[in-house]
Amino acid sequence: MPSTWSLDTPHPGHPLNGAAVAALLDVAAGPASAQRLLFAIKQVVPVEYLSLVEFRRQRQEVMPELVQGCSDHTHDRDVVAECFAIYRRSYYQSDAVMHLAEQVGRRPAREVAALHCRADELPVAGWRDDIYVRERLTERFSLLHAPAPGVVHAIHLYRDERQGLFQAPEIEQLLALAPLLRQAHHASLRAADATADLCARVASAADRLEHGAPRLSPRERAVCARIACGISADGIAAELDIAPSTVVTLRKRAYLKLAEQGLPAHRMGLARWVN
Repeated sequence: MPSTWSLDTPHPGHPLNGAAVAALLDVAAGPASAQRLLFAIKQVVPVEYLSLVEFRRQRQEVMPELVQGCSDHTHDRDVVAECFAIYRRSYYQSDAVMHLAEQVGRRPAREVAALHCRADELPVAGWRDDIYVRERLTERFSLLHAPAPGVVHAIHLYRDERQGLFQAPEIEQLLALAPLLRQAHHASLRAADATADLCARVASAADRLEHGAPRLSPRERAVCARIACGISADGIAAELDIAPSTVVTLRKRAYLKLAEQGLPAHRMGLARWVN
């Protein structure tokens, strides 16, 4: 039978090394990234594949959706996406993780649940043959948490024959890491939401400028839209892949054109006008 755990604080006696802590901070600092999560976990235990899966209720059923996947090695095909398509088409309803996802969705947000399942414990032979045997996978270790009401995320970790099975000390290390990994992943999801919100505001500001200040060039409009949304000159330069000095030049040109049209030619006025 698969093994399950529920925990909300790190296990005592399992301090993380500096590389793991730095990697977790990197996970938390930006939008959710399977590659950054895999790198953080590899500071603790070796893992071959990682997939991020989201569970949402659709009508009367909770459905898994692949968010991202990655591998520790370079492959000539997207193994995670291929395997998930097979899983989603034929086997997800037989997966114990589905029942666990339902439970996690009703628990406090700080909790994280873990499930460990070896290939020989899978309840359906076709699932084992079509995915685990084909890709030479030995097992899966899953961490589930609910970052928002009605939404559950799973971080699935897979090992292959080269790495063998998770040993008891490695499982203990993963359980110790789980609450911190949940916090880092939750922060990365909030960062992704904030990024999406900022992108929407920039697009809205650019549309307002296109119609209200038609004399601006596309580049000047792109700069002004970001200025109106509070992005710094260095941030604008990074987004548009131009030098900060170019941002300053485009801003000066744009402000002159805006002033000639009787429009605000400074950050605060521009922000009020586009909004």
